[in-house]
Amino acid sequence: MFYKRTLSGKKSDEKEFEFDMFGDNQNMEDDQTVLRVGEPRKVYNFISADGTLKNGYGFKNIAMPTSETDLDNETDISLRGNEVKNIWKLKWYDAGADQNKYYLFYFNDEGNVCFDNIFGLRVMTGYKKTDFVNTPYACYYRKNLQDAIMLSGEAKIQGDENETGKKLMIITGEHTFTSDTAPKIISCCSHYGKLFAITANARGTLVYKENSDVLEWTDEKTQNLDFSDSRGDLNKIISFNDYLYLFRDFGITRISEYGKDGLFEICHIYQSDSYIHPNTIAETGDNVYFMEGNKLKVFNGSSIKTVDLEVFRLLQGCDNRFAYGECFDGKYYLACRGNFDDDRSIGCENFESGFKNNILLVLDILSQHIDIIRGVDINKLLALTNKFKSKLVACFYGQHKGQIGELTFDGKVFGEEENAFWESGKTDFGYSGKLKRIKSFLIKSEGDCKVTFISERGEKSFAVKGRKDVQKIRANVLGNQFVVKIETKNNQKVYISNFVLKVSCG
Repeated sequence: MFYKRTLSGKKSDEKEFEFDMFGDNQNMEDDQTVLRVGEPRKVYNFISADGTLKNGYGFKNIAMPTSETDLDNETDISLRGNEVKNIWKLKWYDAGADQNKYYLFYFNDEGNVCFDNIFGLRVMTGYKKTDFVNTPYACYYRKNLQDAIMLSGEAKIQGDENETGKKLMIITGEHTFTSDTAPKIISCCSHYGKLFAITANARGTLVYKENSDVLEWTDEKTQNLDFSDSRGDLNKIISFNDYLYLFRDFGITRISEYGKDGLFEICHIYQSDSYIHPNTIAETGDNVYFMEGNKLKVFNGSSIKTVDLEVFRLLQGCDNRFAYGECFDGKYYLACRGNFDDDRSIGCENFESGFKNNILLVLDILSQHIDIIRGVDINKLLALTNKFKSKLVACFYGQHKGQIGELTFDGKVFGEEENAFWESGKTDFGYSGKLKRIKSFLIKSEGDCKVTFISERGEKSFAVKGRKDVQKIRANVLGNQFVVKIETKNNQKVYISNFVLKVSCG
């Protein structure tokens, strides 16, 4: 008689792991193994706030409507010169037409201040010739109850091309005013009938005058407040929540006037540990955002908080003298320089002359979610807001220095398709020291993408063809610890979700 013999085999433990944290901010912890399964370590050129990976932010040539009554019909704004060095906006009331007009201004490499009516017919870009030898300081100003742009800087002296002197230009919707006696003003504001200004030649002093007309500036008509202390130079002044605030190299000072004798109460409300980058200061609602060293801070008029997100580790050790910030539509946009600590070069990082900024951080102020554009070298950002059609626009360094771009959501920078990338931390799926096998994975990807698994035994990549339903793909990848990568090009509709790994151990 024969008996059936049952062989005892080693039973494997099999589990599914959902990578459902696409919507989480990337975690730049030095020790990758502390990240949760599916938590992102590196993400760029995707938009992921809703928990899926979609086409990222991008830029295209700016186009605007030619009429306030036909907002869907847009035409490009043609530009003068080979380089856009700064951009501004101006709203002014046209009494003859009894309506507000909205203009986009820019300064180019030919020394011209150029402008376009963004809701009017654009036959040829207008311009005003200037004598500025470099990009002038710029700030907004009120002239004769009208909004104006104030430009000041070094300019050529008429009749002597080898000599330069100071020049100030005020541009309203109807007139241009100039002065060669007013100082170079880097920041100013009007507050309760007085003009307060920071000048380029006296950065430790706040200057003010009773009459707000800067063209009448003389030393006899101005008074000074001296701030020679450890907080450093004055860089920007704003009127906020009924007070004046001075943003300095290493701190914030509040100024309030009381009584009728011109007395001021001065309160040093904050001293920073690192340099405050003045071009990153941007107001939205009841808060002011700014970059201090490699950290993002938010100021409500009385206290300072740090936006404590791991993503800002990207900025450590980077030169961010050229960082620029702007608030628009519930988000804070920060153009800056970051280090992804990898062997990749994206967009402007390939530019042979180098770059000043290589990323744009997009912080959702309410949710604190951050998306990143990598590979774009932004010079200035501008919230071009009005009641008809608002856009975020930018000018650039490097290869796009002759363009003004508007923000898009297709992941392309002036038609160039940039790589979008997502990478997990290093995980052992909870089976420390044991050999694992990634048997298969599920994924829904409406566009083509590549999925890569990396372990100490090597790496294996899978080309996933875009489909609208969930796909199951066999993997058969061995290892102890794994890093997972997903990447694609923004040359099609990107929508990646339902990513699940089936892992066996034993």
